[in-house]
Amino acid sequence: MCRKCVTMFLALLMIMTMGTACQTSTNATVPSETTTEETNDSTAPSDTSASLETTVSETTAPAPTSTPVVTDRVVDAYGQLQVIGTNLCDAKGNPVQLKGMSLHGLNYVGDFITEASIKTLAEDWGCSVIRLPLYTEEDCYIKYPDKYYETLCKGIDLCIEQGIYVIVDWHILSDGDPLTYLDESKDLFTKISEKYGNSPNVIYEICNEPNSGHQNDPNKVVTWKENIKPYAEQIVSLIRENDPDNIIIIGTSTWSQDIDIAAADPVDGTNLMYTAHFYAGSHGQDLRDKIKKAIDLGIAPFVTEWGTTNDSGNGLLYLPESEQWLDFLDQNKISWCNWSIGSSIAEKTNALKMVSNILTPEQKAAAHWPDTFITPSGLFVRSKILGIPYQPES
Repeated sequence: MCRKCVTMFLALLMIMTMGTACQTSTNATVPSETTTEETNDSTAPSDTSASLETTVSETTAPAPTSTPVVTDRVVDAYGQLQVIGTNLCDAKGNPVQLKGMSLHGLNYVGDFITEASIKTLAEDWGCSVIRLPLYTEEDCYIKYPDKYYETLCKGIDLCIEQGIYVIVDWHILSDGDPLTYLDESKDLFTKISEKYGNSPNVIYEICNEPNSGHQNDPNKVVTWKENIKPYAEQIVSLIRENDPDNIIIIGTSTWSQDIDIAAADPVDGTNLMYTAHFYAGSHGQDLRDKIKKAIDLGIAPFVTEWGTTNDSGNGLLYLPESEQWLDFLDQNKISWCNWSIGSSIAEKTNALKMVSNILTPEQKAAAHWPDTFITPSGLFVRSKILGIPYQPES
């Protein structure tokens, strides 16, 4: 893509009310400029956690709004994506790496999904992909299917109009087992593949984070062999009836950290990828080794979710550890989406100060957000998407 270097200034540190995480990290490291001590890779990333923030009063006058720095439409440049070997490739067979943002759950982002916000993420932030998480439980699609199907389609349409790729994320989390809502998943992916099967922009993520942690059934064990693979085989087959070639991403067990297990027993099909999720303060070399093993076994990974904090989404920022992760992803040409943007959830991973009064509601809706409205995590991630140096506060 065509990019121009821009000068960036760090945002003032946001005063935040810490939310209560629904999953907690058991072995988070202390962020350090000199150490990258690793932690337990089996903890549960918590992207549904935390309470809504209360409005934070900040009186800093906003800097000038951001302006477009990316002029090319990435889908026009890359075309129909395909998997060749262990790489995501463009229509000509050249390996590509997508970088972008994951919205928070569609039931949490309210009116954030607008032409202005998608345009800002694509042109000012340089996102080549945006992820739209459609939660299953948590008062989202299972409870209100028509409402959130409409919201999902609005987001897809805006991404297509903007010329970027869009991930339709069936965001299972508290339900744990993807087979729990198999019929609802079939219904959703039938409708989406029928409606968008001819659009090269669309990527299907069919199960976000399968896990054994369902709160109503703590003894239930969810495995690749017994739960995830049988589910994936049915959904892949169903999508392929309407869409023969768009990318399908499959989640893996233990909150999408067991990509090596899936790689040893993959789903049959073409243009299939497998996801791994990490939070820099909780997951390190052990998980990178699992991803590398999966590549060696011949599958193509896509990190559809990662965060700059520990797996609660809160606490301190682990930027040196994040740098180490992003270097690994770059070296292996692995595409990624950062968690998250668009909600008023009290998470340090939130890229914007949505509940501050730095901007008026009208200014927030107009997007092109000034740096003073972007959190330290958001400024760091934006620099990595744009490929420009990140300049921390002295």
